[in-house]
Amino acid sequence: MISVLIPVYNNWELTRACLEALAASREGQDLEVIVVDNASSDATPRACPTLGRSLFGERFRLLPQTENKNFAGACNIAAAAARGDWLFLLNNDTLPQPGWASPLLRAFDEDPRLGAAGPLLLYLPDRDGLHRVQHLGVVLSPGSRVSHLYEYLPAHHPVVTRPRRLQIITAAALLIPRQRYLALGGLDEGFINGFEDVEFCARLCREGLHQRVIPEARIIHLAGQSEGRRDWEEANSARCFALCRHLLHMDEPAHWRADGYQPELSPWLTVAPGLPPTARLRLLRQAGAALAEAVQQEPLWQEGLLLLARQQEAQGRFRDALDTLTLATRLHASPETLLPLLAFASRVAPEDTRTLTPLREELMDYLLTPDVREKRLQDMMAELLTAGETELAAQAEALRQDAAAFFAGPHQRLAQALQI
Repeated sequence: MISVLIPVYNNWELTRACLEALAASREGQDLEVIVVDNASSDATPRACPTLGRSLFGERFRLLPQTENKNFAGACNIAAAAARGDWLFLLNNDTLPQPGWASPLLRAFDEDPRLGAAGPLLLYLPDRDGLHRVQHLGVVLSPGSRVSHLYEYLPAHHPVVTRPRRLQIITAAALLIPRQRYLALGGLDEGFINGFEDVEFCARLCREGLHQRVIPEARIIHLAGQSEGRRDWEEANSARCFALCRHLLHMDEPAHWRADGYQPELSPWLTVAPGLPPTARLRLLRQAGAALAEAVQQEPLWQEGLLLLARQQEAQGRFRDALDTLTLATRLHASPETLLPLLAFASRVAPEDTRTLTPLREELMDYLLTPDVREKRLQDMMAELLTAGETELAAQAEALRQDAAAFFAGPHQRLAQALQI
């Protein structure tokens, strides 16, 4: 039996939709559902027991708390009360899709060193009806950042379905044997709604286990719905890496290489999965009238996205151009994509401060003094060499040598665009 553990705090409509989707997707799977209510002040305490029992009968339990135990504490309370051999940690802002459970269970049968498994998490469909990746695995990126691998790629892209071993997966939807969870001591309750899954997976790695995302299992994740979701991010991150940095290693560039991409360090100190020259040439040859098809085939082709946006704007398809530029910034966040989006928004909607102000604020972060940029490059080079990323370290050294050209060129143009 799988015990589904759902911590909640207010947002009853999200919880209701999650429970209804879970009931509709179980397909005969033996489940018990345990909702831990972290002292909600909305309709949750009244409405949740009635709906839960109507959907799951006696296999449903609500565990009300007198104070907010946060995500980690609520999961640990539910795990202690669970009767199943398996625990499935689940956010209440999710919509499980039919057939999610069997592929996850099967993965443990096929892989004896599997510590925890999760489904592919997807955003709601976009305007074109495409589901895009919300979570395919958590990776450590250059610059000591935690990020989601291939976030916003279409769910049908070949790299999305490729089997891969991971250090970290999100606890937004995570399956693990109950005894393993309890033996590790559960989630660390020192975290406040963030990074507890990173630290927990680091402990699994310490035991010689790895994690996997199983693309055949799919769940829609609305993402970021919790109140104060980002309030403790900096403190959580600092605590996490103080505890477990030695257990984890930089792995994002290795995933890119395994998938046929070339990690590239930009003058703005962002790292992205670049396309090999042969792939770029092939896509350029496909462009022209077939530019949209070429970009759909390979959304990580940054130049193609920017070309397509210009083509769409020239055709008067302003909404399409905005969508394309927004996607470019999500896949490749740097001034190379943010500046075209700012320029477009300034032309089309110069009074739209809700769009323009955040863009300008994000671009301001890329304005550095020579001393600060030099220090960041030195730190990045040390990190890259420690991780064995010699090619990226060489790129960083080349950027150090070319600092004068950078500040006289791209950096100055950015400052002028921001009127600084």
